[in-house]
Amino acid sequence: MTEALDIVIIIIASGLGIGLGWLLAKMKFSTELVRAEVEAQAAQGNKATLVAEMESVATAVARQNSEDFLRLAEERLGKVQSEANKDYDARKKEVELLVSPIKEHLEKLEKATNDMEKNREGAYQGIKRMVEGLQEQTTNLRDTNVKLSTALRGSIKARGNWGQVALKNIAEAAGMLEHCDFDVEVTLKSGAGGARVDLLAKIPNGGHVPVDSKVPLAAYWDGLEMDDGEARALKMKEHANDVKKHVNDLAARDYPRLLEGTDFTVMFIPAEPILSTAFEYEPSLQEYAFSKHVLIVTPVTLLALLRTVGLYWHQQSMAENAREIHGQAKEFYERATKFSHDLAKLGRNLNTVVGAYNDAVATYDSRIIPSGRKLEALKVTEGMQKTMAELPEVGSSVRDIKHLKRDDDDE
Repeated sequence: MTEALDIVIIIIASGLGIGLGWLLAKMKFSTELVRAEVEAQAAQGNKATLVAEMESVATAVARQNSEDFLRLAEERLGKVQSEANKDYDARKKEVELLVSPIKEHLEKLEKATNDMEKNREGAYQGIKRMVEGLQEQTTNLRDTNVKLSTALRGSIKARGNWGQVALKNIAEAAGMLEHCDFDVEVTLKSGAGGARVDLLAKIPNGGHVPVDSKVPLAAYWDGLEMDDGEARALKMKEHANDVKKHVNDLAARDYPRLLEGTDFTVMFIPAEPILSTAFEYEPSLQEYAFSKHVLIVTPVTLLALLRTVGLYWHQQSMAENAREIHGQAKEFYERATKFSHDLAKLGRNLNTVVGAYNDAVATYDSRIIPSGRKLEALKVTEGMQKTMAELPEVGSSVRDIKHLKRDDDDE
């Protein structure tokens, strides 16, 4: 748009310059002509009069030339303005056609930006609420962990309860609730006294797997709170020795001697890091436990063990079901066999009854009906509501049970 206006202004200025030059040349030529005439008259007459006339004529010529110049300039300027307006309108329409799609896209972009901003604000508020919730949960979890840590540090019974609750949850997850004694500690009687175990997992055919929960935490937590590497290593080594002491304690109790169907005791530690740290500082700990007929497990490995036992129970249940199905099938077959023989006997009896019935009908038709008809003809039956009925014979016999015919004949 600016370039078009600049071109129009240049054209107008050029036209005005050309017109002005033409008028100036014309004025100069007219002035020289008048001057020549004056000089000729001056040569013949009054010089002053000629000069005055010359000035008057020059003034008139200049005024006329100025008016002509102004009129011409106005005409040219009006024409140029008209053409410029037409060109401006045309270019304006072209520019509007070019700008209109851009304007629409900009409006759509603005709308999309506003929507995006609203969505971003909503998402930001949602994330903010989520972060605040996580912060609150983290705070609650930290407080709970502090309370749990304090409780487990200060009470051996609390640690024992934690282990027993973990045992119950794992037994439930393994689907072994009905095959485990875990609600109370089981007392095993022996000739030399008694022993207590936290859980007894029953296995098919009367066997048991003893599981005892141990939570060695004192040295482990002390080591976690130490910043010095050497001091921490010493505490963790002490922790590994504590685990080893529990192994020796379970080995001394000798649960397999008091139970049937097993030759090892399961020592359950309810947290994986507690055992993995002990293995880190005492790599041969598991082999040592095996030599003492003790198997050290964590929640994951105990779950796998109990699910394996549960699989044995499932297989036994399937075997028992198969035996039950076999017994039921045998009993059903015996009952069906007896019923078939009874049915065959009933068929034979029905055939005998049908034969006797047909014989009676024949006697009835041949001897009784004729006498009755004679009595009806003699009006003996007047006043009676019923007359003698005609009895049809039974034409079909009872179908034999072919597969039992030989057995029936044998009978």
